[in-house]
Amino acid sequence: MGQPLFISIEGGRELVIATDNAGGIGLKADDMVHVSYKKVVESLFRVSLMDCLAVGATPFAVTISNFVGDEVWGELEQTVRNLGNSLGYSLDITGSTESNMEMSQSAISLSILGWVGSTEKRIGISPEICRVALIGEPLVGKDVLSHPEKIAPLELFAAITKQNWVFETLPVGSKGIQHSVEVLEKRNGWGKRDLEIPFDEKASGGPSTSFMITYDQKWKGELLNLAGSYITLLN
Repeated sequence: MGQPLFISIEGGRELVIATDNAGGIGLKADDMVHVSYKKVVESLFRVSLMDCLAVGATPFAVTISNFVGDEVWGELEQTVRNLGNSLGYSLDITGSTESNMEMSQSAISLSILGWVGSTEKRIGISPEICRVALIGEPLVGKDVLSHPEKIAPLELFAAITKQNWVFETLPVGSKGIQHSVEVLEKRNGWGKRDLEIPFDEKASGGPSTSFMITYDQKWKGELLNLAGSYITLLN
């Protein structure tokens, strides 16, 4: 997971580009993790969409770079279309397939494009008195397949980003929870946060199986009802 790219456009709007990729994961003999391409593209869509929604952007288009072969393009495109529709987004989809060279391992990249206005952008808006929570658990590799019950649902992430008592959301990526905490501290100009984190702080969060939020303490009850068993309060 990387940070989204912001490109300023007229009228105070910004184009947001969020990207994720996977290599050596798929159904080729030399792949390190064997899983369907539907699962692979679901994971890429999840990470890119979370990065897009987390900053307040509304997605409108997807690009797919497919290095597996022509035979999987239809599955990749339809999976992305279905995921977008299930969340209420009508997404334009384009991309390209490497069909000249056959690779021994699978590789797919996916980018989501979105728009965000200056009043919608949600970065560095968390007051120091806010509370911090983790939704889901950080998982990577085969643990993602073995423990689906620990993965924060994408629908839950989308719902939480819409709450006006949630200041910021931040997916936990490959650099782990500790890095995510440091990002929030730097963005908001906080001092060092004293958080109780019951997980390995440096362990990879893989395909953003968990995410951090900052929220208004007065709405703690509503948060607990919304997040259910997925939530871990950190302070």
